[in-house]
Amino acid sequence: MRETVFLMLMALHLLAATTWVGGVLFFIFAVVPAARAKPSAGIPDALGRAFRPVAYGALGTLIVTGPLLLLVQGIGPRTIIRARFWVSAFGVTLAVKAGLVALVLMLTVWHDAILGPRAQRSRATRIVGRAIGLLSVAILLAGLLLAQGL
Repeated sequence: MRETVFLMLMALHLLAATTWVGGVLFFIFAVVPAARAKPSAGIPDALGRAFRPVAYGALGTLIVTGPLLLLVQGIGPRTIIRARFWVSAFGVTLAVKAGLVALVLMLTVWHDAILGPRAQRSRATRIVGRAIGLLSVAILLAGLLLAQGL
């Protein structure tokens, strides 16, 4: 039963990660260049509005399934309050991943709620969008390390 729950949670987590990272990279490598080629088409705005509920749903799924995956593996509150957990390879990787997730969440809110409406296609918006993409890939790589127990 525990293995089945773990596999179901892992499948949801991977699907959500694929949706988030794939969507971010699609924007960086396809939408932004298309918008530069035809600025008046409103491509980023229309796709952004359509993708936002999917992206936020994926982020929410990741935020819920991540801690549940830890619990299913026996890493609960009693484990994470111990200092020795955080100096282990797994603990350090988890801390890095959690920090990157927090940073991506903050940047995403800043990008979508503040930068986007105020200054569409500004330099700051592009830089923050690229940072979100780069950090999202780093989170994905940290997740791969955690899946290997590192």
